[in-house]
Amino acid sequence: MIKASFGLSETGAVRTENQDSYLVDERHGILAIADGLGGLPNGARASKLTLELIKKALLQDKRTPLQELLIEVNQEARKVGFDLDPSGFGSTLTMARYDKDRSLLEIAHVGDSAAYLVHAGSSRLLTVEHTVAARMVADQWEDASEAIPLTAHHTLTQCMGQDLFIDPQIVEVPVEPGDRFFLFTDGVTKTVAQSALNKVLTGEDPIDRICHVLTFRVEASGSPDNYTIVAAEF
Repeated sequence: MIKASFGLSETGAVRTENQDSYLVDERHGILAIADGLGGLPNGARASKLTLELIKKALLQDKRTPLQELLIEVNQEARKVGFDLDPSGFGSTLTMARYDKDRSLLEIAHVGDSAAYLVHAGSSRLLTVEHTVAARMVADQWEDASEAIPLTAHHTLTQCMGQDLFIDPQIVEVPVEPGDRFFLFTDGVTKTVAQSALNKVLTGEDPIDRICHVLTFRVEASGSPDNYTIVAAEF
């Protein structure tokens, strides 16, 4: 069971609009974050609509495979986006559905947000970035990360609402009592160093305190982007 959950979203120090959205539905075991694409119009609408469609679909059929569900939601979001503007809109999506009968988290992911599981004092990244930079690293384009252009780290290879077809990452992970689960938009993961993030996540503070400590880290680093954090403890 989910013993505690928490979520927060902030605009940051540079942006004038928060285009992130989050969903915490402890009763139905749904946790999700979405980050609207700032390079396209209606980013805030894109992230909010994506989560609205996800929740609606999950509540209609709790057993729908997540890959099938995301493909359907992507098509619905795409129609709305292109009805609003010829360029359409786009959003990342990283979500989890908790299956209490199997003590399992089902995770679906598109974009460059991130999901982490903390188990037995160790944190583990569960998702991969769908960015040009990540693809270049996977293809061994360059061993030296500094050789990859900065823009490649922020250019998505897929998102919700733009392309007709998507290929979401689907992950299933068992969870045990005491495990903790976190979702972050890239305003956290691309601002807080990995070593610092791991240190905070593996602390023994309550999850809401951990989330607030991370906000201090983001703000201390200038908070150049919107940032959103969702957490759950089992």
